[in-house]
Amino acid sequence: MTSTPLRWSNTAHEVLSGDLNVAVAYVTPAGGAVVVSVSPLGLTDRAAGRIGFTTSLGFPKKLERILRDPRVALAYHTREHGFASPEDFVLAQGDAVVDMRPSPQRLDDVLNASDRFFGPGKSGRAWDWLLHEYRRARVYVDVDVRRMTTWPDLAACGPQEVTGPAWPDARGTAGAQERHSTSRRRRRALTKDQPPSVPAAGLPGSGRVPRRGARRDRRA
Repeated sequence: MTSTPLRWSNTAHEVLSGDLNVAVAYVTPAGGAVVVSVSPLGLTDRAAGRIGFTTSLGFPKKLERILRDPRVALAYHTREHGFASPEDFVLAQGDAVVDMRPSPQRLDDVLNASDRFFGPGKSGRAWDWLLHEYRRARVYVDVDVRRMTTWPDLAACGPQEVTGPAWPDARGTAGAQERHSTSRRRRRALTKDQPPSVPAAGLPGSGRVPRRGARRDRRA
């Protein structure tokens, strides 16, 4: 957890508390990112600067990668579900802590939060048995928020409002992209005069198709 909890705006808090369909991104071992949909059910602790969501043990790859690299981002990008009314796009970035064995009280809190969105769930001996894995065999993911960014519309356009560390310098990003493009152009310049070769399965010798105009093998 961060030493000083992040304090976000009232508008962001309304979105965090009332949005149902959220995109969460986590880092892959290759340095990329995977984006999946979760329903955080308004699980947020504003005083602690923490938000959360639950997931099933049936998705081990997601948990494995979050445990390996806890950096995650949650994008609150739609108001089609839930109770949030502001038309702001909210992006929360932080470090995840996975609770593999949440207490019965935490699981009960999740069910109560779910009832707020979906209405009371089915209960009784049969329903409790059928839904046991769904309701009780869950993993709780807490996210200590490091940066909260909002845009005034759901297209993420317009001026940013950033709470926490400053947004990365766009000029630095543009410079890196330009350097990458220059490197590509240099590689193309070095290889443009080299004759292309096309691999072909089943050919003897080098395993390559002769270029047009090349002398045929006299043994053919």
